[in-house]
Amino acid sequence: MRRGLAAALVVVGGLTGCTSTGGAAGPASAGAVRGGTLHVLSTLDLEHLDPARAYVTSTQDVGRLVYRTLTTFAAAPGPAGGVVVPDLATDTGRPSDGAKTWTFTLKAGVKYEDGRPITSADVKYGVERTFAPELPEGPPYGRLWLAGGGAYHGPYQDPGGLASIETPNDRTVVFHLNRPVADFGSAVSLPMFAPVPKDKDTGVSYDSRPFSSGPYKIASFEPKKRLTLTRNTAWDPATDSVRKGLPDQVVIDLNLDSAVVDQRLVAGQGEDADAVAMEPIGPASVARVVNDPEVKQRLVTGESINTRFLSVNTRRVPDLRVRQAIAYALDKDALRTTRGGPIAGQLATTLLPPTLPGSAAEDPYPSPDGKGDPAKAKALLAEAGQATGLTLTLDTVASAGGKAQGEAVQAALARAGITVKINEISSSAFYSTVGNTAQEHDLVIDGWTPDWPGASTYLPILFDGRLITPEGNNNRAQYDSKPVEAELDRLAAVGDPAAAQAGYGELAKRIMQDAPVVPFLWDKAAVLVGPNVAGAYGHTAFVGRLDLVSLGLRK
Repeated sequence: MRRGLAAALVVVGGLTGCTSTGGAAGPASAGAVRGGTLHVLSTLDLEHLDPARAYVTSTQDVGRLVYRTLTTFAAAPGPAGGVVVPDLATDTGRPSDGAKTWTFTLKAGVKYEDGRPITSADVKYGVERTFAPELPEGPPYGRLWLAGGGAYHGPYQDPGGLASIETPNDRTVVFHLNRPVADFGSAVSLPMFAPVPKDKDTGVSYDSRPFSSGPYKIASFEPKKRLTLTRNTAWDPATDSVRKGLPDQVVIDLNLDSAVVDQRLVAGQGEDADAVAMEPIGPASVARVVNDPEVKQRLVTGESINTRFLSVNTRRVPDLRVRQAIAYALDKDALRTTRGGPIAGQLATTLLPPTLPGSAAEDPYPSPDGKGDPAKAKALLAEAGQATGLTLTLDTVASAGGKAQGEAVQAALARAGITVKINEISSSAFYSTVGNTAQEHDLVIDGWTPDWPGASTYLPILFDGRLITPEGNNNRAQYDSKPVEAELDRLAAVGDPAAAQAGYGELAKRIMQDAPVVPFLWDKAAVLVGPNVAGAYGHTAFVGRLDLVSLGLRK
């Protein structure tokens, strides 16, 4: 999930490549044929399918099977996957007026599932829906950047629409911004820029049945159980250079037990030969998989630009010394072990992962081997008048992995005298809950992937106190620092990308002095695929998990 205030940004490289034990682009990426049913086995639920509300990487990965945006990420492993390319639009946008006006032309022949053409009015309406209070969880770029966005409340309250989005004809859409945004062409890769036909909009209920503009349409959706996608025969691959659309059907089973998913894919029998996992293998399966040459060949490992961290609600934990004590006490190695050990990534010491330009090396709260420093933590708690300890509540996902991470935090902080109560939240409601400032507790198992490569969609979203909202809040630390906000504004106006990147790296150090979060892992994702699956690679935009649009079957 993400947010940003950048004003003069660029798409940058420097990403770590996504590789596989079976080859640079995944095991036997050639050989897929059109047809068959691809099965996706997920331990999580899908929080939102509505493009106005889809702001979690797993949902975005699934979403681009169903709907298209003006631009999108390339379908490729490694740094190439971080490149934004045209999707519905003919190019990545044409800026004018000093990058305050952006014009996009829709490709000819792009259609919805019922065969009607996608129009610029549909793109405009799709963006306007993101302003509706009823749909609060999506990105904030519309209200931040579009002229007049601060006073607009969406088409349900104001059907007249937003004047700063113009549609001079059916294939042209023009966005008028309130500031220069050099990489607006990257921003329009987000689901909030997917088209929505007004006559198909069902408000909050649209979440269960978005109207397809991609290669697949929704045949059925049982939340917490199964999403079945069937071929959208109106989709024309000649208009789409990203999506392969190979399987006839994609069936995504939800809320499965992680151990069961691993067992099924290790065996790879029956329909599981045509299956992939949505999430990385569980820690209990790592040894078995890496020590079996045949199974190891089906393990696809992708790196990412994601950092996982523990958010500390600064409004509920206002004493800096207590937050610093938490940072020293946290056992990062134990948290990584719950995700599979070193195969899951590198222990994090900074907010910005080293794969992001501008990331500056530091370790402000060190401990031996990342296992925590209870003595240092106890000393800080004593200084804070908490020598007898305190009790905090941790929000985590109600899954085997979420529980294991919660228990790792609980055990680590207990050594310092902090009692942690674990509050498990369904994966289908997790970010909606912790994004509600009244419902969020003291600590949150959290993480962040930038909307596109660069710190400009990382630090502003997570740490600008002006962006804290009652619902759909991404600043789970509820961190509010006027000096930090002033520096974010300054960096947003820096025209030199290298200087801006270096500035964000230094600002990340400044933020960590206040300990609003405790980074613990720079992600990798090791994902199993079935023997008949081709085209598998980890994608940097989806936390190293598989890029679903490229998968096919060999039969």
